[in-house]
Amino acid sequence: MSEAVTFVGCGRITRAVVGGLVSAGAAPDMIQGVSRTGAGARALGEEFGIRAGTSVRDAVAGADIVVLAVHPHETPDALRTLADALAGGAPVLVSLVASCRTEAVAAALPGVPVVRAVPNVAVAARHGVTVLSPGPHCPPRALTAAERLFAPLGEVLTAEEDLMETVSALSGAGPALVAHFARALARAGVGQGLSAETAGLLAAHAVRGTGALLTAPGAAPDTVVDQVASPGGMTEAALRTLDDRVLPGTVRQALDAAVRLSLGRLLAGPASPAVRS
Repeated sequence: MSEAVTFVGCGRITRAVVGGLVSAGAAPDMIQGVSRTGAGARALGEEFGIRAGTSVRDAVAGADIVVLAVHPHETPDALRTLADALAGGAPVLVSLVASCRTEAVAAALPGVPVVRAVPNVAVAARHGVTVLSPGPHCPPRALTAAERLFAPLGEVLTAEEDLMETVSALSGAGPALVAHFARALARAGVGQGLSAETAGLLAAHAVRGTGALLTAPGAAPDTVVDQVASPGGMTEAALRTLDDRVLPGTVRQALDAAVRLSLGRLLAGPASPAVRS
């Protein structure tokens, strides 16, 4: 990574991205973090060796890419600070803020190219996926810079702004949803007599191995199911039970709940299309 990158906000997702970048070989001195109290930036500095800024103005000076990664309720104040700090230049602004459309960020930062990004926490292990959406009047070079930033961390895709809340729910929340299922699977194993350690390891490797199968060229969920489930076998019995307990419908409702929450707290911008139940 040749660009100088400053992260404004140093919470969980910044830690995941920074950890992945440093693991991929990025020079820590090319990365700077700045946070509201300074504690988060100092913690990342101690853990990964990046520079910890003391003010937003100083931290973004000379940055090629500024990554905004604050909580939604902190965003208006952060944008006002950035508008002042970036008044003399126009680096690429990558927004990781949930429930904040690119139009809202671009309106607050005139002349600054804006790209919205939704990475998931697996970028820390460089097996993540990041979905990008260029903002209004975003030049190709800005999207290319964002793609280059996240490329070492896994897959990079693009999507329209109106789909980004669904992306956040499916991809951003996806690791937690899958981990929740793995936890339930492990607990079920414990209920059948396995030790917690053995059941947890089996469930974790089932998820890890399945992920590798699903991301192989030409793979699909149906293919993996067919590889495992023999007619009349134990896997088919387990799948039938899950379907009888309406797992597909429950997952759809869970995703819908996440999307509706995100849409309900959009900070600004045109209304997104209604979510289908």
